[in-house]
Amino acid sequence: MASGGAARGRLAEERKAWRKSHPLGFVAKPAMLPDGSVNLMLWNCVVPGKEGVSPHLTE
Repeated sequence: MASGGAARGRLAEERKAWRKSHPLGFVAKPAMLPDGSVNLMLWNCVVPGKEGVSPHLTE
């Protein structure tokens, strides 16, 4: 099996489920490779929140 084959298969299933049903305002898309295909191992994500609030966790 190719390197990461099991992980890529699982991520493809998770992506299909995410596209059907995900929380409002959240966005997650796999990165694109130069040849136009998707890279399921690298994702671009958006998590909603208040403007101007640091995205870093504080104690």
